[in-house]
Amino acid sequence: MFSVFYTEIMKLKNTKLYWLVLLGVLPACLMGSKALFPKISPAGIPLAFDMQDMFYSQGMVVTILGPALFALMIGYIITREYQERTINQLFSYPASRIIFFIAKLLVVFSLIVLTVWLPFVFSIVSTILVKHHLDVSIVWLGMKMNIMICILSFGTIPVAAALSMVGKTIMPNAILGSIVSIFAGISEAGHSMHSILFPWLAPYWPVRNLAQGIAQPGPNPYAAPALIILIFTFVVSLTFCIQYYNRADVHSGS
Repeated sequence: MFSVFYTEIMKLKNTKLYWLVLLGVLPACLMGSKALFPKISPAGIPLAFDMQDMFYSQGMVVTILGPALFALMIGYIITREYQERTINQLFSYPASRIIFFIAKLLVVFSLIVLTVWLPFVFSIVSTILVKHHLDVSIVWLGMKMNIMICILSFGTIPVAAALSMVGKTIMPNAILGSIVSIFAGISEAGHSMHSILFPWLAPYWPVRNLAQGIAQPGPNPYAAPALIILIFTFVVSLTFCIQYYNRADVHSGS
């Protein structure tokens, strides 16, 4: 499995796919860096640096842009085999097709982790350089938020993978990702608790928990049903992908 995963990584060596990672990382870092600048309250009193607000701002950006970026990532990785006519060779190898598909999913998960955690590292480094002090409890909150964002974001990846397999083009993924990201931006602006019931907005659940003074506090009562919906979406779409990939004609894409 590791050799197949490494091969999939090497396929991306000279591609522009990593620009998608930067499209998520740079806005998140810029949005989070605003917390480093001095703030003044309406009464003219200087406000203290708030690292939790930095993590919250980064999480908002990642969960809004993530659906579009992550859908494009898996779309590119899968459809490239069809567009470059290498799918026949892949299907002819004396190895399970499921292994190749799982390797592609692991590559996308790695890219998700990279997109989510680089802004977190930026926050830690910039805080040390500018403020010279880290609140361990807040850092732990940021770590938990980012771990959950990675896991929950991966839950809808098989849906985008299925679109790529059936359409054999990245266009359906671009349309789906754009629509979902726009919807995510509108929903997160309202800070509603029930928005996480939409599978692509499930990553907003841990982000919203870090909001201060702009959202209703307390545990989200929709967390359990949101997880059930996300797991159902993941299992059904993953099952479809495995079946489709396993039964695909060896001449598909030629």
